[in-house]
Parts: sequence; C-alpha cells; structure tokens
Amino acid sequence: LKHCWLKSRIISQRFINLAGGPNAPGMDIERFVLEGPAGTAAVGRGQGVGGGDGRAGRPGRRSQAFGWRHGAGAGAVRVLFRLSVVWVALCCAVAKPRRETSSARLVLGLVVAPGAAARRRLGEGGPKGSAVPQLRAAGNTAIEKASFDETVGGGAGVGQPAAGTDSRSRVREAVGRGSDGTPFLAVSSMPFIQGLEAPADAAAFASLCRLVQSYVEVCCARGATFIADFEGEMPGYGGELLTAAFLATDAFDEVSCSPKDVKVVDKSWGLLLDLRSPACAQIVKHIMESPTIHKIMWGATGDVQSLMYQQAPFPLAIHPVAVVAIQLAYSKPELRMGMRRMLERVPKSLLRDIPEKDQIDFDKFHVLNQRSMPFPLNRSNAAYAIDDLRRIEAILKSQVPPGRSYKAARSRTLESIFQIAEDKLGLKALGQNAMHFQRSKKKGGVRCQAQAVAILRHIQSLRLRGENITTELDTIERDAAAVLPDGFVIPEDLSFRA
Repeated sequence: LKHCWLKSRIISQRFINLAGGPNAPGMDIERFVLEGPAGTAAVGRGQGVGGGDGRAGRPGRRSQAFGWRHGAGAGAVRVLFRLSVVWVALCCAVAKPRRETSSARLVLGLVVAPGAAARRRLGEGGPKGSAVPQLRAAGNTAIEKASFDETVGGGAGVGQPAAGTDSRSRVREAVGRGSDGTPFLAVSSMPFIQGLEAPADAAAFASLCRLVQSYVEVCCARGATFIADFEGEMPGYGGELLTAAFLATDAFDEVSCSPKDVKVVDKSWGLLLDLRSPACAQIVKHIMESPTIHKIMWGATGDVQSLMYQQAPFPLAIHPVAVVAIQLAYSKPELRMGMRRMLERVPKSLLRDIPEKDQIDFDKFHVLNQRSMPFPLNRSNAAYAIDDLRRIEAILKSQVPPGRSYKAARSRTLESIFQIAEDKLGLKALGQNAMHFQRSKKKGGVRCQAQAVAILRHIQSLRLRGENITTELDTIERDAAAVLPDGFVIPEDLSFRA
C-alpha cells in the first residue's frame, strides 16, 4: 500500500502536468510514452500539452478548457487519482495474476496510452532516413517498434536531447549482419569484427555505450524477453567468454513460461558485445542481473560458470537471474540434448540461410591452447554468434515442451545456478570433467586432449585466485598432462595462443 501510494503521488503529478496546470512544467507526451515516467523532462516552463505561451503562470489552451486551478481543483484531482491507482493495484493483487492485468502495467497503461502523434513516432518505419536499428523488446507489454535513437533518448541520459547526426553515423559504422541478414549492433572499444570500424576515440565509445545502456534501461522498465548466447574459448571455470549476444523476442510468455504462437516473422536487431571491454561487461551485467529482463538460453552451465568465476582477462563477477535454459525441457538429468540434434526437429523454413551448427572445430584449436575465434573476428565467426540466437528462437517458435510449459526447465535452471554459486572453486564440476576424461582416454584422440587442456586450465585458474592446490588436484593435473605433448603448459595468466 505504501509503495502504491508513493508511486501514485508521482503519477498523479504527471497527470496534472499533462493537463497543463498553472505553473506546472509541461511534458512531452511522446517522450513520456517512449521513456516512461522517469524519462520525462520539461519542455519549457508554462508550456503544457495544451500549448501555453511559454510565460510562467500562463496555462495552455487545454488547461483553460478543462478549467484547472492551482489550488483545490488540482489537489482534489491528485487525491482522487491516487486513490484510483491504489484501488486498481489492490484489485489486481487480489485477483488471479494474468498477463494483461498486472497492477503495474495496468497503472502504466492508464497514463501512458500513446496518442496519435506518439503512434506515428513509434510507427513501423521510424524516422525517414534513419540508419539506427529498430531493436524490439517483447514481454508482458511488448515495446512497440521504435528507432534505436528515439528509444534510448540519444544516449545522453534520461531526458536528454536525442542522438544527433554524429551519433547515428557512429552507430551505422558498427552494424553487422548474421548469415540470414539479421542486423546486429557490435559494441567494442577496440577492433572487433573485420570490416567494421572501431570507435574513433574513448568519447565515441562512451557515447555508443550510453546508447545501449539506455536501451537496456527501457527494456528493464518494460519487462522484455531476450534470447541470450555467449561465445568463447572453453567456457567454464578456466575458460574465457569473448562475446555476448542478445536478441529481443516476442515468442515467449514469461507469465505462463510457455512459447507463444507468433505468426509474423520479425527480424529484430541484435546486440553483440565484446567481453574484452570492461564497459561492455557492465552492460552484460546489467542485462543478466536484471530480474525484469527474461533471458532465454539453450545450454547455460558453462556460460554461467564463466560469468560468475572467469578470472582472465579480468573478473566478470556476473550472477545471472531470470534465466530459462530451454535445453533442460528436452533433456534427461543425466544426458543433455545437443542443439544440433534438436534443430533436426525444426522446420527448415525457420532456418533458411542459417548454416549448420557445428561449423567451427573448437577442439582442433583448444588442444593447442589456441584461440578458435581470434580477434578481430572474421565475418563468419561474428555471424556464428548471431546465428545461434536465431537457432534458439526457431526452437522456441516451433517446438512444444512437455506440459506445454518451460516451468520445469526454469526450475532446473535456477537449481543449476544455485549449485554453481555454491561450488565457488568448481571442485564438483572438476570431478565430473575428470570422470569424463578418464572415459575418453580409452578412445584417445583430439577430444580427449581437449578435455585434458580444460582440466589444466581449471586448476591454473585456482592458482590465479590464490587457492592452494591439494594432493588430489595435483594428481588430476598430472594425469591430464600425461596425454599432452611434453613441455605443454598453461600460461599463468590463462592466456590463449593467438
């Protein structure tokens, strides 16, 4: 009740401002629709929506038509509006929660219903000639299609002027495409993808990060659903994540935790962030730790281990929440289904122009402790990261999980994350990897050697964290090193060969 009452006080004041009350700063309704209550800003003292003359104390035409007065009239409206907000919130809290009637969204809908001008601004095409992406976030309340510069308010902060020509030019230079033409915004402070220019200086990179960060804040406020995927070298306790990719989708209903029947195929814009950059890592942290942004992944174990405990090139310390690993809905506890096998069930029409999953032979590089995806990424490797998002979305759109819901998968994902959080040194995971390694020794080959390198990197990461290596760990390390060439060592800083 206290929370609703305080929120209703803010919203009621905004409602008075919309009506153009005397001496009340005006408010751009379109910016209110785009940026939410926290993103509103005065457009000039005394300039209400009704169109005042700009001088203090002179209401606009709409306020005169409504007959607002600064005293009792406005106060009475505030009280009545606040009471109605609290009443709606209580009714929604008592009633069975439903996707369309959660109290917060219903209250938001009372105030933020877009007018004609806002609908035109939020239209399908965005501003004419704009080269900035139409990043779509979906969830309980799907964000209407809006150009990226409008959505984020120009990256200069909430309520700041929109992005100028220079900002749009910088974004245009950072746009790449997946194998099927899916556009994505590549964010990095250094050479990242061949053919895409890195930001000219620190200021340009900071401006690009503010654009993306502001977009993420809008997605947090609207309850978006992202498909998420990470690429890296041997993800896990001793590995290194290289990229984080995100794609907004409307194919998932987070209330019922089930796929939605989406008839229209919409190639939303994706985000591809370089995890060598601490600033990009902070954006990923914002997304992955947000309880209001729902993250759909395929397999999450290795990625979550790296997000929590990766040490090189710098600690990430990201603790994911609101994650659903949909792989778990189709897998037995003791045996995980691979994505390639799952894609055999997906209609080919949803995978048009997307190449086969296993197009990179990771083991061939990892047995040498060598990068399989050296920087700057070639176009094929960059597209690989975005293509995985489309593969996961195709699975989400075409497959029906047992019980027609991913609730069981969500519970198992949560349990898995808790187990990883408790296993800070990864000793349980190391024991399992050592067991798989012993089985693979009978066959030998590249796969066995790659598993040995992963074990050595895990133990070296413990040394990097200042942990003591027990006799048992030393035995596991020597056993793994025995299948590798003489003189093979993992660098102390866990670096990979270029």
